[in-house]
Amino acid sequence: MQLEEFFDYKNRLMKTLCSNGEIVRLITDNSESPVPNYTLAYRLVYPYEYVPDTVDDGKTFVCFDVDIAEVVDKTFYIPVLYLWVFTHKSKLRLDGGGIRTDMLCAEIDKELNGNRYFGLGELDLQSVGRFSPITDYQGRVMVYVAKDFNRPRPSKKPPVNRKHNG
Repeated sequence: MQLEEFFDYKNRLMKTLCSNGEIVRLITDNSESPVPNYTLAYRLVYPYEYVPDTVDDGKTFVCFDVDIAEVVDKTFYIPVLYLWVFTHKSKLRLDGGGIRTDMLCAEIDKELNGNRYFGLGELDLQSVGRFSPITDYQGRVMVYVAKDFNRPRPSKKPPVNRKHNG
């Protein structure tokens, strides 16, 4: 794996989140929001850990980042994908029942758990925990792990078992 591919994980994840109708609906709290909705990028969906300074009206945020947790050897390393999902307390309860952040995490997990677009093989959910970044906001932090190549293959071609979506 090359580091540029590692950094491309963020672009791929932004596209995935903004293209899923249920995820967009839960973030925007609007069933009429267009899908894909790339206007969410850098407004409510951030490819880095983001905490708003002040928020006058209740909003829902999804932030994510990728680290290399471990270099196993010359062949592999372990990328770790973090997602922070949080919302204002006024938006937590869903009209149909349930908690917005829990439902949003479930929808994100449907897209990511077992996904073959990130890393070599499947992306695996490692943990989900509570997250409260600022006053009146509550949420979850989700952690996924994968395995990927540390160095490029001599042929420069991507691995045959890696799924590509163009």
